[in-house]
Amino acid sequence: MNGSLNKPKGFGQILDQTFRLSKQHFKTFFLVFLTLVGPFFLLEALINLMMGTSFLKEVSVGPEIFSGAGFESWANDIAAEEEALTPGYLIGSLLLGFVTIVSFFIYPAAQGAIIFGVDHIRKGESFTYKQILKEGFSRYGPLLGSTLLISLIGGGMMIIPMIIIVFLIAFGSLVHPFIGLMMSIVLFTALFVGVLYFMVRWGFGVAISAMEKGSAPALGRSWHLTKRRTWTIVGLFVIYALIVGVITGVLPLTLGLFLGNSVVYQLVVNLVTLFTTMIISVGYAIIYFDLKIRNDGDDLDQLIDEYETV
Repeated sequence: MNGSLNKPKGFGQILDQTFRLSKQHFKTFFLVFLTLVGPFFLLEALINLMMGTSFLKEVSVGPEIFSGAGFESWANDIAAEEEALTPGYLIGSLLLGFVTIVSFFIYPAAQGAIIFGVDHIRKGESFTYKQILKEGFSRYGPLLGSTLLISLIGGGMMIIPMIIIVFLIAFGSLVHPFIGLMMSIVLFTALFVGVLYFMVRWGFGVAISAMEKGSAPALGRSWHLTKRRTWTIVGLFVIYALIVGVITGVLPLTLGLFLGNSVVYQLVVNLVTLFTTMIISVGYAIIYFDLKIRNDGDDLDQLIDEYETV
């Protein structure tokens, strides 16, 4: 049994566990996402190639990019993109959208596999990526159902208030531009915080659907688990988002200077996205088990089981 994963953890300990486990089990966890989502990225690359995207494109970097010739080349690229809006291009765009939608339905199985992997780690059990993949798909129905439900709730919480806020800001701007500005800052901040709060309270329904077969409805159970840890969890996900933002921002931006929006560049960005998604998935699983220990006394159950086997 992994003692550090079977007792309540503080903010820093959860972050440390997230990156430690991601490093120690990188090959296994990354293979989960690469096996499930990687083929969709390859399919996207093939579609982009058929749409005329360069496989490997170098972009000039230096003073010449600011010269007249550089601006002329940039203008020619924009004109070429406008001419590319052919039926074939539109069909390719539709295919890319379809691939993206289909890949969304695969992510719950990957998340479930990571949850099962972390569960094996905390129990001190060995496992393979094929094993946790199988376990993830064994709960695919509940995982997908919870993911879709939470996504729909989150979308509804964003879209409907957004429409109301836009009307309020427009009305405030008619009274005075400064009033409209202040209303936009206050209302959009309130919307962001509110949505984040409820997504944290309900968001662990996915993990519950994977691990607690006989539990109460997942959303209600998630609300119960997070009742005293909401803002701590919000802070953790903000830290995850900042770290992921740096990784997904700096590296692709640097590569983009040399590769442009080529197929190779898109593949590299997709691989970086898989890596960061893996880290967040591991963190999500660790937070879930921490909540479960705090609320259900799972650490005591583990100790009792170990004592009885001695």
